[in-house]
Formats: sequence, C-alpha cells, structure tokens
Amino acid sequence: MLHTEHAALAATHFSENLKTVLTGDIASMFSSRFRRSLSLSLCLGASAMIPLPAWGTPETPASSDVRQSWIFREAMASMDSLYDPAVGLLRGTVLSSSHPVSHPIRESSWYAFALMMRHGPTDQQRAEHIVNVILDNQYPASEEMKDEAAWAGTFRRSPDEVLPTEKAIAWNEYDPNWREFIGSEFALMLHAFGDRLSPDLRSRLHESIHQAVQGELHNKRLSPSYTNIAIMFGQLLDEDAVYRHDRALADVRDRWIEDTVAIFHQNQSFMEYNSPTYYGVDLFGLGLWRRYGSTAMIRSEGKGISRHLWTDIAAFYSAPMKNLSGPYDRAYGMDMESYVALLGDWIGTFVPRSSAPLPATITVETPHLADLWFAPTFVFLKATLPAGLRNDFLTLRQPHDVTRRIDNRRSVSARVDRDMLLGGETANLQRGVDTKSQYHPLAMQWRASCGHIGTLRISDTPAADVSIQQGAALVSWKDHVAFSLHDPCQDTLKINNNLWIAGNMRIQVQTDARSAESIIGRKDVMIRYDGGHFSKMVFTLAR
Repeated sequence: MLHTEHAALAATHFSENLKTVLTGDIASMFSSRFRRSLSLSLCLGASAMIPLPAWGTPETPASSDVRQSWIFREAMASMDSLYDPAVGLLRGTVLSSSHPVSHPIRESSWYAFALMMRHGPTDQQRAEHIVNVILDNQYPASEEMKDEAAWAGTFRRSPDEVLPTEKAIAWNEYDPNWREFIGSEFALMLHAFGDRLSPDLRSRLHESIHQAVQGELHNKRLSPSYTNIAIMFGQLLDEDAVYRHDRALADVRDRWIEDTVAIFHQNQSFMEYNSPTYYGVDLFGLGLWRRYGSTAMIRSEGKGISRHLWTDIAAFYSAPMKNLSGPYDRAYGMDMESYVALLGDWIGTFVPRSSAPLPATITVETPHLADLWFAPTFVFLKATLPAGLRNDFLTLRQPHDVTRRIDNRRSVSARVDRDMLLGGETANLQRGVDTKSQYHPLAMQWRASCGHIGTLRISDTPAADVSIQQGAALVSWKDHVAFSLHDPCQDTLKINNNLWIAGNMRIQVQTDARSAESIIGRKDVMIRYDGGHFSKMVFTLAR
C-alpha cells in the first residue's frame, strides 16, 4: 500500500462499497447460512468430535532449484539484511508497508518460512526463534469467548504495539487480518516442515491457529465476500477442524468455503476484482486449498479457481507494459514497476527478472518493499497456470479488448495494448472515490517517451462509472469529478479544459461540465470538473 494511505480507511471504503454492490438475496443467504453454522460450532464444540483425516504428512525440504529462484534469492537477501537478532524479527522500513512498524510480525513469519526453505546451517534455529517471538505476541482467545475483545486471536503488528483500548478501531490500533495471514503461514510451516519442529513448537502452532479461529468466529466481522481474508480463513477452519477432529467446526468450514466459492462461480470473478496486491493473497490462499485441503472439494476448488484466476489475469496483462490493466477494485499504486505488488511476486516465480512486473531495483526505499518478502512462500507453492499461459506473461500476442461482469451491478471493460492500458468499471453510480481510496474505476497507463509509465486515474468523486469503448473512456459522475494525471517525464505537461498533453500522450476531452480547474506541477496535475455529469476522453499516443 502507498505509505500515504491507511488500512483502516481502505477496509472501511471496501466494506461500505461492498454493501452497495451485493444483492440483498445474496447477502442474506451468506449471513444466514454462516450464522446457523457458527451457532452450531459454538454450541456443540468439542462434544461433536468425530474422526477426520489425519494431519498432513510433512513434505521434503525445498529442492535446490527452488532455492536458486532469482526472486527467492532477492527476497532472502533483503530479509537477511534487515534481521534484528536482538529482537528476533525483521526491521521495518518507512515505506515497507501502509502501516510501517519497527519490527513487523506478520512479515517476519514469511521470513521464518523462507529460512526453513533455504535450510542453511543456522536457518532452522533462526526460524524457530522468530516463530516463538511471533507466538509470544498473539492476543489470547479463550474457549468460553465471554466478553472477548475484538482483537482476540490476532497478533500485534510489532512487539512495541500497545494493548488495544476498549474502544480500539480495527486497522488503527490492531489488525484483525493478522489472524489469517499469520495463521495460514503457520499452517504451511506445519505441513511443509513440521517434521523438523519439536513437539512443543508444533503444539504451540496448532494452538495459535485454534485461537485465531476462535477469535474470528467470536468477532463475526468477516464476510465470504471479503475475498482474500475469506479464502485464508477457510483454510484455517479446515486446519483446526481436522487437527481437533471437530465435526461442528467442519460444518462451519464447509458452509464457509461453499459460500466463498459461490461468489466466484456466479461470474467467474471475486468481489475484490482485479487487484495487483490482493490477487496475490487470493493465489496464496487458493494454493493452500489445492495442496493441503482435507476434502476433495476444497482441493478441487483451489485448483480450479486458481487456473481460472490466472487465465483472467493473463487477459488483462500486458507483458511489454509489465502491468495489469485496470480498473482496480483495490490497488496501492498505478504502476507495478514503481512499487512491489504481490501479483508481481507471483509472476516473478515463473518469468526471468527482466520480465517481472516489479521495480528494476528494489531497495529499503521501495514502496511496499515488505511485499517482496512474501515471494519465497509463493515459490514454494508454485503457480498453477493452464498449459501455454506462461507465454502471455512474456509477450503480448495482439492488442485486445476485455469485458467482464463482476455481479448484477458491476462490470468492467479494458483495452490491452503494447504501450497503453485503459480500464473502466461501472457500478450504477454507486461507488465513489476519495484521496485515500484503493478503488480506481478509471485506470490508464502508457509508456512515456522517457521510458517510464505515465498514469491517469480518478482521484475524487461522490460516484463515477467508466466504460471503455473503441479506445475511449466514457466517464459519468455525480456532482464533480477530479482526475490525477502523472507524467514521468519532467516539464512536458500542457493542460487546458479540453486538451491534456503529457509528453507523447494527448487526451482530448469532451464534457458537459460547467466549470473546470487544474493544479499543475512538474510531473503531476489534478483536473477537476464541477457540474455536468459526462466526459468522453480520447487517447492518442505518439509512437
């Protein structure tokens, strides 16, 4: 996430927007089914235990070719340089995440798993030390769950984070999603390298997963439509139900996963659509499903949805641009060459460094550096692409248009070319944008004359719909709309009400807006239209 954005606001925006796009019938079905299964689990608990499949047999250590992956080596070099032995965790950096902390706990769990993968002379010892430090920083959740705190079962973001107050706000004073992120990484450790861990440490990891599940069930804040977290929570439910032979919890798991995949199967898409970061988390959770799910249904859905998701990603991806075309339901940047996105990590597991959609050089000053540290986990899980699809991430076969329906109200359209990307989303004028939004109903990128990526997005509006037709963007809005244009080449911006010039990009604007104003800098400009409700933008790139 860009360091100027805040996770709390992002989650709030997503939740509020989601309420407007889920149909009443669907929302009711999900909530009622989950409430019934949740009540069953909390009432029956261990009294309904039945034999379930045994815990998975640990896998062999990662092969040497996996450890020699360029993205594995690059991520390990970064983490090795930032490890703080005095604390037993990684050091944070100012731009490493949306909520920079002194010693990030979640990200250190990724390092611990990567150390087990590398399995050098002292790697296992360091990994276990990190894991124990993380376990010591989990907020406990009790079995009775009476008057339990909203943060029960999650983890501190850093050891120096103070205990949340009674009126603590999620994502400001604590992050409830750390239950799923860290719990899922612990589950992977147990499956992949459990035979190396002491019985005591294995027991602590299982108990940690159990507390994460109990805290989430008690909190009742999660919906199957919160895609990336919902997928990981499904895996945690499976892990805990299997380990404890708990039939009631297995019923909760089955209904949760059925509801989560039902959203996808409606239109072969998730509600968190087209996200350069959260698609990476989706693929992680689905990777756990397909490899370690305890039922044939979980494994089958993990494999099938992963393949569908990769096919859809490829349709929006331009290899020459090294970017995923918009629109973006949640994005922390407009150019994958300028920040680390988890989808870029995944693609980096099967393409050469020169073809990866990542910054050419990654340093401690790179925005979202910490997302690079998740890459070794992705290397281990391996991307499951349909046959022949890898080439779509190395070259663009031909320019093409893409249209997709997300649900009954939302649809997307895009133009994918070798040197320009253009994407838009319509939602019946029900979704807005402000300066801290992750939602980008308009996303345009082009390869500027200086070689870098230029971008255009909507940065402020109460509501906007955007459709892409014949290489033009048709924009409808309520009350006002503001556009942010970034030109990576200095001193090439020339702006008036109807013609925007940014180096080799010309944008002709037709609008019924009553007034317009612009604020121009050396590389960035904000153009605001008031009144009216429609603009047509025609893009011409000098090649």
